[in-house]
Amino acid sequence: MDVLSKAQFKIFTPGPTKISDQILKIGSQQLPYNRTQDFSALTYEIIDGLKYIFQTKEDVVILTSSGTGAMEATVLNLFESNDHVLIINGGTFGQRWVNLCKIHNIPHDEIKLNYGESLCIDLLASKLSDSKYTSLLINAHETSTGVLYDIESIGELTNKHQVMFIVDAISSICADPFLMDQWHVDVALLSSQKALALPPGLSFIALNEKAKEKIESIPVKSLYFDLLDYLKNQQRGQMPYTPAIGIFLMLHERLKEIRRTGLDHLILKHEKLGKIFRESIKDLPLSILPENPSNALTAVKCEEQIDASFLVQLMESKCNTYLASSGGDLKHKLFRVSHMGDQTEQDIEFLINDLKNTILEEL
Repeated sequence: MDVLSKAQFKIFTPGPTKISDQILKIGSQQLPYNRTQDFSALTYEIIDGLKYIFQTKEDVVILTSSGTGAMEATVLNLFESNDHVLIINGGTFGQRWVNLCKIHNIPHDEIKLNYGESLCIDLLASKLSDSKYTSLLINAHETSTGVLYDIESIGELTNKHQVMFIVDAISSICADPFLMDQWHVDVALLSSQKALALPPGLSFIALNEKAKEKIESIPVKSLYFDLLDYLKNQQRGQMPYTPAIGIFLMLHERLKEIRRTGLDHLILKHEKLGKIFRESIKDLPLSILPENPSNALTAVKCEEQIDASFLVQLMESKCNTYLASSGGDLKHKLFRVSHMGDQTEQDIEFLINDLKNTILEEL
């Protein structure tokens, strides 16, 4: 079936997210040639805008890849066999860090959390007091469960113990506060299809001096993901390989929009939409899973009589509305609703009405 044949579908998934008409219009234009001075000037402006949303003065590498590509590039460039990495594994994306370290033979341990469980800072402090760890890997927001970790407090610990702090902030930046430099984050990751509200295809890695020095000390393991090559080329406003030019143009405009209205304004918008949604489902046989949810999305737990996976299918077939299923043991218990993208309060109202009608009539 043609996925575009459903006219006026509504999307509440944590990537892709709803894109504004203005940004979509830019994406429909003929692509320019990228090996020009004009494109270099555009790239410089993009890098400056990315530093603003990361809240950093450090360098930001732009990759044409998914967020997972940025995660793999991080592991390839920053770790070798004499490292010992500690990973916070609270769900699908914490497990992705684990899988990457396994594939690339990086020694690692993990703090395994139950779905929706918060990280105990005292437990982490105890682990980090063991001097064997060289780096900590975490997802600022575990998108599979909706849990938001206290990156500021964790950064204080990693700074105290001189452990490199690497944060997947892919579904956090622009939705929740994230202050890379102030919170002692050494490496931070982002991708285009989350709160930036762009198509998938670009990812970003912010690196401080400590991280760049580490990269310089490690032999190159990948041609495409050689971050030093990207940093060198970006000095002249270029990428080593052909980038996703159309998304570059959309990103340039989107970053200008965020500058005009302010990053704080965008974060408050996500917070407001999340609160409206969570308040609106209180009368339904649904509950919120994590104790400390992100502004980016709400993980919704269904009461026993409701199959979450079936509800998601019904919302698509009956209401032309896309929600996100969960996987594993929570497939039939949990679904996720994104508050990212070009979403409005009216969108939330439509969603709540569709949920109420679907639950009452079909389940």
